[in-house]
Amino acid sequence: MIDSVSIQITSGSGGDGAISGRHEKFVPRGGPDGGDGGRGGNVIIKGDHNENTLINFRYLKNFVAGNGKNGSKAKKHGKDGEDTIIKVPLGTQIMDEAGSVVADIVVSGEEYIAAAGGRGGYGNVKYSSSTSQYPVIAQSGELGSEHSLRLELKLIADVGIIGVPNAGKSSLISFLTAARPKVASYPFTTIEPVLGLVEHREKDFVMVDIPGLIEGAHQGIGLGHEFLRHIERTRVLVHLVDGTSENPRGDFHKINRELELFDESLKDKPQILAINKVDLEEVRILAEDVRDSMGEDAWRFHIISAISGEGVSEMMDEVVQVLSEQPTLNRRKLPEEPGEENIPILRPQPRRRGVSVHQEDGVYIVEAPGVERIAQRIDYEDWLARMQFYKHMQKTGIVKALEEAGITEGDTVRIGDVEWEWD
Repeated sequence: MIDSVSIQITSGSGGDGAISGRHEKFVPRGGPDGGDGGRGGNVIIKGDHNENTLINFRYLKNFVAGNGKNGSKAKKHGKDGEDTIIKVPLGTQIMDEAGSVVADIVVSGEEYIAAAGGRGGYGNVKYSSSTSQYPVIAQSGELGSEHSLRLELKLIADVGIIGVPNAGKSSLISFLTAARPKVASYPFTTIEPVLGLVEHREKDFVMVDIPGLIEGAHQGIGLGHEFLRHIERTRVLVHLVDGTSENPRGDFHKINRELELFDESLKDKPQILAINKVDLEEVRILAEDVRDSMGEDAWRFHIISAISGEGVSEMMDEVVQVLSEQPTLNRRKLPEEPGEENIPILRPQPRRRGVSVHQEDGVYIVEAPGVERIAQRIDYEDWLARMQFYKHMQKTGIVKALEEAGITEGDTVRIGDVEWEWD
């Protein structure tokens, strides 16, 4: 199972605002009518209950959203860029470059905007005023953003079946559900988790067969990390012990030790102990001795056969009872009718706003994202454009911030990629 992948995502850049004037009698230069640029497309990660693994990301690792179109004359707004939607299974955690979990997708239809598209630039019509009736300034579109993310799948299941290799876990999930994992009489037949839907006593829940764990699993031995992470989201564990083992109690404690070493909180997860293979005469004869050997661990104890089904119904009665006592998982499907349910949309932290000025190597550097995008569009050979840009800097507080920072005539100012001499 592919349950941990890295992807690269890039949101779309916003379109540029237009500098344009309409042709109208008695209106200076026809009046401004430059439209705004369109928004860049978002990269959205969306939960989908039809997805089960991250295998689609084995080769498809780069996702790019569309750019917004430029604004045009007659106040026409540029078309927004196309969003890119990445569908993932429920239980997918999204981690940033630092390894921090930024989103946890557990609801079908839930969306996380992993990379927001750049804002469209304002057209010149937005900068008209009583003193500037035909502005020749406009805003370039905001650039999209690029991120490296890690997706990690932790299956969402109500009940997990755990145990040493060849304990009969695959046989049990085959008996209880429509799942059909490979079943054979040798260890490590199952090499990836298998999900199945169980219906018992008018209750239904999801069960997962966790591949056999071995000593050192908490250190990643035998793909231990890949298997153990799927146990974290289960509510109840069925601990299956091989009745033909020479040391059933030792097997039981070995697995629990691996759980605790991987994540100490797993030791508190409710467990139902089942000795399997009672269909074999040798196990039937020794079953009560095995029960006695388990001591205080046998308080939720069942003797079963995953092949014949003996004792399984009684065990599942207790599973249903214990499940009813546990908090439910936040797992839902999309609403049947529009508006029936509000599906959450998770958004990243808003981008920085405001104005700041600092000096670096004798240059006054202005940080003001919206104004930076105007600076990119200015024709600095055009005196009118420079004067309108200066008035906009006054309006937004940049001139005051520069004066408070001690700027004098002849000093160099930098806004974004643009530098000029202050005069």
